[in-house]
Amino acid sequence: MANASAKKLAIANNKILDNLRIGFMVVHLLFIGYRIIYNWPTFTTAQLALYILTTGVSMFMYSTLETTGRPYYDATGTLIKSGDDMNAEGLTAYMFDIIYVTWFTQIMVAFVSTKFWYTFLVIPGYASYKLFPMILSYIRQNRSGGEGSAKGAEGSKSKRQAKMEKRSNKGNVKYVR
Repeated sequence: MANASAKKLAIANNKILDNLRIGFMVVHLLFIGYRIIYNWPTFTTAQLALYILTTGVSMFMYSTLETTGRPYYDATGTLIKSGDDMNAEGLTAYMFDIIYVTWFTQIMVAFVSTKFWYTFLVIPGYASYKLFPMILSYIRQNRSGGEGSAKGAEGSKSKRQAKMEKRSNKGNVKYVR
């Protein structure tokens, strides 16, 4: 029964990755069919470059999800590896978000306006929003590294000395007769 959760995870991962593959086919067929073929006179080289760029980014994310999440079976159908959890938080969720933003951008460009290419800038904007505080704290830590580490070591040393003195005094029991 311990393998039941791995089998459930494998089934869920297969379903998620299959739905992702279908989504890719639908979005790209709609974009190619409507924007490129039907509206060929208004399709420019810059739009082709943006389409290739956004498709490349989303395909990289999809291939990463595919390699980490697809379960592996042996010849008899026994589950070897269930794959990583596709519902996990963190980088996996960000990869799905990037794919969904790409799909939204491509569908809106195909049917509404080419101005929606700017929507793709949400991805680096959000990444910088998340990374800027970490980089800033790292820079501050390195800038005050010489002074702060000396004070921190001195402060922790005095606490340690206080604890050691307290322990040494605590252990001394005087017996009176």
